Parts: sequence; C-alpha cells; structure tokens
Amino acid sequence: MKQENFNKVGDVFYVICRLSIGLFFFITGFNKLFHPVFQGYMLKTITSLGFSNPQFMAHFVAANEMIWGLFLLIGLFTRFSSLALIVIMLVALVTKDIHSIPIELVPIDPKIGTKPIENYTWLTYFLYLPQVLYIMLLGLFALYGYKAFGIDKFLKKKVSLYR
Repeated sequence: MKQENFNKVGDVFYVICRLSIGLFFFITGFNKLFHPVFQGYMLKTITSLGFSNPQFMAHFVAANEMIWGLFLLIGLFTRFSSLALIVIMLVALVTKDIHSIPIELVPIDPKIGTKPIENYTWLTYFLYLPQVLYIMLLGLFALYGYKAFGIDKFLKKKVSLYR
C-alpha cells in the first residue's frame, strides 16, 4: 500500500472519529438541555457536586456541550471547540468521575480481606474512564484541526485570500 493511500485512509478514519465525538457531545448536550430525564440527572449531579447556582450551571454546561459538539461535528472552529470540550471533560473528571475509582480491592473470597489498590491498578481504572479517552481524542482534534472535511477548510481559504 502506498503511503499516500494510507494517509487518505487515516484522514477518513480521523474525520469519522471527529464526527462521532462531535455528534456524541451534541446529542448529550441536547438531551441535558431538553429531555426531562436527562435534565433531572444533570441537575442532580451538579447539585451533588456543590456548584453554586446548580440550575444555571446545569444549563450552561449542557449548552456548551451541545454547541461545541455541533461545531466539532461540522468542523467549525475545530481546535477551539475541542479545547472547550476538553475543559468540560477535565471538570467532570476532577469533580466527579475520578472519585469513582476504588481505593481498595475487595476479593471474591471474604477470608482474604480487602487490599489497598496499587498505583498501576489505579492507573488502569483511571484510563478506563470514558472522560480520559474523550480528552485524548479531543486533544488530537485540537492539535490537527478539521483535517480533511469541515467548514474550517472554507474559512482557511477565505482568510488566505486577504493576505
């Protein structure tokens, strides 16, 4: 396989990943804004984390997920939208999800007793969190931009016309 073809296949896969992650954030943000069940879940989560004005924060976060997800999906301000979504994921990771990692392991046989979790096991749990994967993928999008398909392509051409 020639290197050119590999780059084109890689570009297609990259764009599919960008579209999928953008669609994911758009849909989850939309649901948190407009679907009663997800609104309640989001409000409960924000309230339990102790944020001031939880109703506003729930709407603010959901709207940002939806808007930046849409921008990532259509390839508009791809790098900036990726960075904005990274911030949202970092806050979710630090305030909520990192606390779901157990501090001790409970074996099947109760006679053995619990064991403190080792650092490498903690790291496995950490890397298993979906937010970590989203942050890594969004980091790629922030570094490489829209790649081969997106509105940024037309903006780039328009800006270069003025130089």
